[in-house]
Parts: sequence; C-alpha cells; structure tokens
Amino acid sequence: MMPQGMKPLLFTITRAYMRLRRIFRVCSAPLQLSMVLLGLWGCSMMDPQQDIPSYLIVPELTFAPDEDQGTSSTNITDLWVYSATDVIGIFPLPAIVPILPSDANGAPVTLLAGIRENGISNSRSPYPFYTTVEHVVAGEPGSRDTLLPAIELVENVRFIPVEDFENSNVFGSLVAGSGLDRTGAEGEVFEGEKSGRIEVNVDAPLVRVRTVEQEFSLDAGLPAFFELDYRCDQSFAVGLYGFRSGQETKHLTLIINPTEAAGETEVWNKLYVDLAATISAQGPADHFEVYFECILEAGRETGSVGFDNLRILTY
Repeated sequence: MMPQGMKPLLFTITRAYMRLRRIFRVCSAPLQLSMVLLGLWGCSMMDPQQDIPSYLIVPELTFAPDEDQGTSSTNITDLWVYSATDVIGIFPLPAIVPILPSDANGAPVTLLAGIRENGISNSRSPYPFYTTVEHVVAGEPGSRDTLLPAIELVENVRFIPVEDFENSNVFGSLVAGSGLDRTGAEGEVFEGEKSGRIEVNVDAPLVRVRTVEQEFSLDAGLPAFFELDYRCDQSFAVGLYGFRSGQETKHLTLIINPTEAAGETEVWNKLYVDLAATISAQGPADHFEVYFECILEAGRETGSVGFDNLRILTY
C-alpha cells in the first residue's frame, strides 16, 4: 500500500507531466524548424575545404628483389591505406584513393601491398613480407597525385628458396610412374630457361612428388607462405610432410583449381599459399618437406601442371 504522503506528490508530478506534453505538442513543429535552420547556419560556418579529398592514384606496385632473392613476379591485387590513426581503406589495383584533410593532417599515409591468401578473393590481407611505403599528401583539396611505389622484402624475412628449375630439381617421386620433370620446351617455361612440369595420363594417373632432404625448418606461430608461379589444366594439391623423431605426417594445405581448360593456351598465375595452419597442425617437428600431388580427373586422358619460382617466406 502506498503511504499517504506519496499520493499528492504523485498526483502533482503526473499533472506537471501532462502539461509539459501539451506544451511540447504545440511547440514541437516550430522547434524542429528552428533546429534545422540552426543546423544549416552551422554548416555554412564550416570550412568548405574540409570535405573535399585529394586523390592519390596508384596504378601498380613494383617489386624489386635483391640479387639473391630470385624472381620479381608478384600477384599484388590490392592497396591497403592507413592514416596515422585509422584505416583509410582497401582499394583494388589500379587504385584511386580519396584522402580527406582530416586523414592526412600533415602526417604521411602508409601504403601496404595486399594479396589474396590461397588465391581466395575474400581472403585479402597485406602481405607481411613486403615493405611498406610512406607518402606525404601535399596537394590541395581536389588535387590528383600519381605514385608508383617500389617495394622490397622486409629485412628480417627468412627467404627459403625451394626450386626454380634452372639448374636442378629437388623433387623426387613417391609413387611409381612419372614425376616432376624439368622442361625447356617452348610454351612450357614461365621465365628463364627451365620450369617444372607434371603430366598425368591413363597409364600414370597419379603423381606425388616431394622435396628430397631439404629439411625446411619452419616454426609454428609465425607467418609462413609458400610462393609459386604455376599453370594447370586440372586441379592439383600442395602441402607439407612433417617429420618428428623418424616419423612423417602428410598435411594437405590447398587444392588448386585449373588456370585454363584442357587444350587451351597455358595461363600462368602467382599464388601465395598460407602455411601457418599446416605448420601448427604438425605440432613439434624436426623439419618439413614440400609435396605436390596430381590425380588424373575423371573422363580425361591427360592433364598437366607447370611450376616455377618455388620459395618459402617466413620469420
């Protein structure tokens, strides 16, 4: 039961509330109009240059490897742009980047080369082994500035060459039949004089090859990517063998789809295969070896895969 002294107070509060509601109904329209006019007046007092961006035009990023770092081939698809305090955006190359004065604010913007991990379009990320580029936006609002950034590998990268097939072939076959061979035939070489090639057919429908005694040391918990230039008219698999105390474990990392249809012109592609999950799945390991596997697809008589510039990057 409500105390006697509370009833008059509650009644007074209720009457006051109802009176305020009636006043608000009468005054709300003029009040809202006043607020709109006040907002427009406030906008007119702002600096009109504040919302006009300058534009940074980046046609491409060029990669310049050191003399002992092999190929200059890349597959950089995106430009990641950061201000000193925030992400400005992710822009497909060639990129036109709008930069507001509030984004630049006198400090340089940071540009990073972006890739598609495992070739998947929704797995975009900055590549951790390419250097960043700092650029000071000095133009007036509305101006356009064209930049051709040059990037390198970061200084503390562990660059592990696997094979470029120019003078050797470190892959051995794990099954009877054909393996991975060096080729210099016209139309089968990506760059240089030689590339690698796998062929499957009805007589040899399975090829599984592995690096021989390369003993790659790869640590769990660190970024690690296997880079390769490749072409194929049918799918194939790539992965790692982990070795621990004389025991070996096969780890599939990725199944790679064809770049061209059978019988058509060979189409080469660059791929960045993320090895981090595969290395972690192994757990403790003495070392790793890289493997490829190709199985002739149903209804086919032949299939082929080309390789070049195989390497692992990690820290």
